Amino acid sequence: MYDLGLIQYAPYGYQNAKKEAVVRKVVSILFAFFCSISFLTNSFASITLRIMAINPSEEMEQSVPIKVYLPVEVKPEHVINKADLDIAYDTQQGSYYMFGEYTLKPSETLEKEIELKDIWIIEQTEIEALRREAKETLSGFEKTAYADKSAALYKGIDGKLKEIEDVQARSLAANPDQHISNYRYCATLLKSVKSDLVMAKTMLAEAKPQGLAKLTWKIIIFIIVFLGVLGFGFYIIWQTQANLEADKKEKAAPPKPPEAA
Repeated sequence: MYDLGLIQYAPYGYQNAKKEAVVRKVVSILFAFFCSISFLTNSFASITLRIMAINPSEEMEQSVPIKVYLPVEVKPEHVINKADLDIAYDTQQGSYYMFGEYTLKPSETLEKEIELKDIWIIEQTEIEALRREAKETLSGFEKTAYADKSAALYKGIDGKLKEIEDVQARSLAANPDQHISNYRYCATLLKSVKSDLVMAKTMLAEAKPQGLAKLTWKIIIFIIVFLGVLGFGFYIIWQTQANLEADKKEKAAPPKPPEAA
């Protein structure tokens, strides 16, 4: 049960000490979530917040103010049914609250039900998207100095995502209080996963220039070797042609006259 506590309000309009003594008990406002989550469809669920106000006086009609704070994750668009209560934001508390004021007859009990969209769940599509992103990002570390570290990082990320899935599967049968608590724990795991992915991308950015530098040097060495082989080949061809030209000139030259005795 999501326990919002017992809030007590002093009744209004006491005219004298005698009346005040009669209705000395204060008006009690009880707030509690139902002990189960009401699932409407496979993709949508709601949680109902029950508000109950009691006038303890058996003689006097009293005006009862109601003010109940909603969980910090709730925003106005998440309220499916607010009964006839109003909603406002408390900047100091950092959360929205429901409020209203009602006149209760002696011993009258007032019940209100607020239906909230179940926003305390991490979608499976987001989990799968993060798992794919991690796999694609960390696969870029293969055959680099970061290979072992990236493998350990992926194992940690996948482990956290699996834990989120397991906790949420158990949360389906939990009461709303535990359901919300489970969500907040899973949210911290999700934040850690995203932080790990940022670190992985930073590592990848550092690893890529090293790999690029190695590739560049390989290309340069290949070009130098290629030019060396090409130059040597040209030298052999030139030398062969030069020898052939020398032989031709020697054969084409007229014979030298015999020298006089």
